[in-house]
Amino acid sequence: MNLLGQLKSWSAIACCFYLSCAFYTIPVFGHGALSERIAEMKQIADWKQQQILGSELLLEQGLSSENRVDILLNLAKTAYELNKFNDALVYLAKLDLSTQSSPLSDTHFKAVKLQGISHFYLGHYQQAIDFYSRALRLAEQRNVPIEMANLNSNLGLAYFKNAALDLALQHYLKADELYQEFGSAQDHADILLNISGVYIRQAAYSKAEEMLHSALKAFNKLNDEYGEALAHADLGVLYTETKRPLLAKASYEAAIAYYEAQNDVRHLSFEYVNLALLSYSLDSLEEAEKNANFALYYAEKAQNPANLMEAQFALAKILFAQGRFAEAQTNAEKSLAASKLMHDQKGERLALRLLALIATAQGDIKSAREYDSHAVEIQRRLMNDDVLKRINDYRAKYEASELSREVEVLKQEQKLQLLKEEQRSQLLLLGGIIALLTLLTMFALYRRKIEQKAKIELSQKVALRTAELQQKADELKAANQVKSQFLANMSHEIRTPLTTVLGHAEDLLLEQDLGVQVQASIKTIYNQGLHLRDLVNDILDLSRIEAERLELEATEFAVSALVADLYDMFQQNIQSKQLEFIVCDQVRENAYVRLDYIRVKQILINLLSNALKFTEQGRIEFIISEAPHGLQFVVMDTGIGMSEQQITRIFESFQQADNSITRRFGGSGLGLSLSSQLARMMNGEIKVQSTIDQGSTFSFYVPCTVYLTTTTSDIQQLQSMQSRLSGTVLVVEDHQENRQLFSRMIERTGATVSMAENGARAVEQCLSDFPDLVLMDIQMPGMDGVEALKLIRAAGYAGPIYALTANVLTEEVQSYISSGFTGHVGKPINKNELLGVLNAHLSKEVSDRSCDTLHIDLTDLRDSFASTFEQERYLLIDAWQNKELLTLQAISHKLAGAASMFEFPELAKIAIEFEKALKQGDEDQYQALFLAMCDQLKSQQSLAS
Repeated sequence: MNLLGQLKSWSAIACCFYLSCAFYTIPVFGHGALSERIAEMKQIADWKQQQILGSELLLEQGLSSENRVDILLNLAKTAYELNKFNDALVYLAKLDLSTQSSPLSDTHFKAVKLQGISHFYLGHYQQAIDFYSRALRLAEQRNVPIEMANLNSNLGLAYFKNAALDLALQHYLKADELYQEFGSAQDHADILLNISGVYIRQAAYSKAEEMLHSALKAFNKLNDEYGEALAHADLGVLYTETKRPLLAKASYEAAIAYYEAQNDVRHLSFEYVNLALLSYSLDSLEEAEKNANFALYYAEKAQNPANLMEAQFALAKILFAQGRFAEAQTNAEKSLAASKLMHDQKGERLALRLLALIATAQGDIKSAREYDSHAVEIQRRLMNDDVLKRINDYRAKYEASELSREVEVLKQEQKLQLLKEEQRSQLLLLGGIIALLTLLTMFALYRRKIEQKAKIELSQKVALRTAELQQKADELKAANQVKSQFLANMSHEIRTPLTTVLGHAEDLLLEQDLGVQVQASIKTIYNQGLHLRDLVNDILDLSRIEAERLELEATEFAVSALVADLYDMFQQNIQSKQLEFIVCDQVRENAYVRLDYIRVKQILINLLSNALKFTEQGRIEFIISEAPHGLQFVVMDTGIGMSEQQITRIFESFQQADNSITRRFGGSGLGLSLSSQLARMMNGEIKVQSTIDQGSTFSFYVPCTVYLTTTTSDIQQLQSMQSRLSGTVLVVEDHQENRQLFSRMIERTGATVSMAENGARAVEQCLSDFPDLVLMDIQMPGMDGVEALKLIRAAGYAGPIYALTANVLTEEVQSYISSGFTGHVGKPINKNELLGVLNAHLSKEVSDRSCDTLHIDLTDLRDSFASTFEQERYLLIDAWQNKELLTLQAISHKLAGAASMFEFPELAKIAIEFEKALKQGDEDQYQALFLAMCDQLKSQQSLAS
């Protein structure tokens, strides 16, 4: 397992060691010639020559203790820098002996501690533990908390390497406690990394992963690239253990990238071993062999026995799996030799097991038995050592517990005497209390029995009545659902042929060769068809509201634009009845609101249409004003009016003031009912005042925020000096025309666009390019947007990622946010909304070019999309014939988004409804919508050609 990241603290210790060397290399001027020779020794670049001269100087007669310490420190320092730890140990041992007369001095303390570090690097973990323990006792006597914390961390690492996980965790926690009070943020990050390694070995993966991500954030904040590399390496181990190979590989490669830049051959060897074993577990044997050879190459450069042992063992395993037994045996024997040299019994046992397997595969049963026998012997030795250690620990705990138990017994006997004396005085009182409680309990039980009997009788009556009421409620609910479903189904069935009728009527109206009478007849058919379509739409809206499927879509719009739109719509019809049309707009100039424009307009059309229908002479007034926290719309007419009784019925479905009005003026009675329900969905209300033969006044209040836009002169001033955007935006979209559209819109702002056609490609580009912003489509073939988001977040990318989809239902948008998306951008694209997202996450630079507007010529993209309609229709028919509902759902989703963006509204609407019907499993509905969608694709293809 790669936990070399925990050696990070030793780098700091090594730095202290170098500083101490500089402190002690001050020449002694009492012996001028000797000081010059010591200075000469320090300048020699060749280690052998420096070692020879140093040995000669140590034999000089009359050498002072200060000069001896100076020479030994310099020789130890040079050996340490050259990774010649065995030579460093020789000089550090002599330095240890030379300074024992001052056991609490800095020199003696460092000599002991650095012997532990050298043994650790050589893989002599037990020796390292012994020296660290000595150094810890010295640090405690010196009363330096930070030294105590560092040595507890060192001991934890050594115990970890020696597989004593409980002791390792114990020392790590002691170090963490000291770092909390005396350490720095760097110390805290390092100890988090160390503790997470123990949790990985103990299979506490969730806790380890949480700590590693915390350490990674801390190292990033400290700009500690080395710490980040160590954290990535340990994350690779964790992901390997938890069967997440893609994340494991990405983490290993992130660590390797840093080590290669630093030419850190020791860490490179360990990480390539991990990569090799990961590839081996995935049966990628060629890749595994390549990584193992890299590991062996770097281990040889490092000249480190531990690296060589692991690299040779990994290569031997891979070669054995490839059937190259002779090469596998050679490497396994080398690994065995290195294990023996390091006294690593566990490594020795693993190598012997592998050699036994190789011998068996070669038919050498005798050698296989010998290897296996040696491995079993080592296993027993390890088990015996472990058992003996546990027995000693248990014995110490037992003896301590026995002593404390005797003391506790004496204390208990003393307390018992006192309790007996108190007991005598309390027995009489207790007897009386028990007798009283017995009487009270009997009375309470008797009373409770009576109450329970009454409650049971009452609950039975309530349950019976509740069941009757529930049955009636279920019957009413079922009847209402049948009615709503019938209305919805019939509306869809009517709209499909009605679309064809209106289309042909519209085409015939454009013909010039038809006579006036025929034209008039066709226009009558067309107008009545439009009226029928409006009725069908009202029924559909009503059924959607009752089924709670109608969603409001808020957009920003100018109040004046709404008023102008309604005026243009009704002016001609009102004048044709010789009525006066008065419009009074009292809202401030340049006022904007954010509401569902279509539904607000639908309500006002119903109110104005009723005023026009029921007014034969006089006038119609339309007043718009600002109310507290919203807008107030008032429609006044001088029509037939209503009584109080009639007013109570007009907001019910399929109702008018009375039947005579239906016969006289026509209408379905849905308009006001639908308007009232839409108003309530917006948290608004519709009120009415009316007098028979004098007219009616309808007022519609809708809550909203009214704000003013920038004036025209301000806009012109802004356009002269715009802030262009800079940064990279990754667009993940499976539809080619949509990708081209996004590219044009975003590049107009000055930003750079990169594109990916699926989720897997998006993960790769996020980890390689680290874009400033990601726009991610949700439904894509292969890896969808949500799955890609999870992988990207797990790999460490923390930038903004927006969901890009035509699904705008509130619960679906909320589910995207809960999954980890930063926000949502709907299709078709609202240009202001897209620009707001870009401005929020990209940096700005001053430019004289305008990037505020996103008016793009989409003619070529629209034509390109339309050219695919025939192919999409054939794909739909094939999927329908094969009953591939998921494929139909994917095609309709893709067409819905693209049709919305390229302004094919009827096609987009049918595609969205088709997708919903497929998701809900409504067979009757999606059959009708399938035919309508095929017809729409065919008709649009004909128009485009």
